[in-house]
Amino acid sequence: MIKLKNQNQTAWNASRKSRGIILGQTQYSTGKHKIKIKIDQFPNTQYGDKRIYLGVINTKDREIFIKYADYEGTYYFETYWDWNRNLLQSSKKKKENGKEYSEKYPKYIKLKENDILEILLDMDQKTIAFKVNKNNFGIAWENLPESVHFFAFLSFNRQRIKNNQITLI
Repeated sequence: MIKLKNQNQTAWNASRKSRGIILGQTQYSTGKHKIKIKIDQFPNTQYGDKRIYLGVINTKDREIFIKYADYEGTYYFETYWDWNRNLLQSSKKKKENGKEYSEKYPKYIKLKENDILEILLDMDQKTIAFKVNKNNFGIAWENLPESVHFFAFLSFNRQRIKNNQITLI
């Protein structure tokens, strides 16, 4: 159950049982684009699923994604709380043909609340890169599909101590 506020720029998952998905309306097929997201809240507790996925989805897979929440055709940056290491771990991932591929950026990226994640799309070159604050991690993938849409996945927190919340800036 995703709730929106701040003129639909801030989203959080208010549910204690289900995940929430946001799909952007803008289709990106040409040009360079920057999508900036501030991580407002992130539950660093042992309860609930503590993940945020931020990325793009192939426009051709958008309807399937809406109907079935199937992650085929997605290119994203995953952030999750690693309770054993007491830090946020992030990696870039792509799901393709039913298999999930993970090629990590640096082993651990210590994200915290108020950090800014940028999705850097170059649709002329068909590449996607991710930047955290001022640290550009470089191109995550090349050969993106012809067109993509922004998406965000916000998991839930059973204890409601703190819910995942992001803001587009």
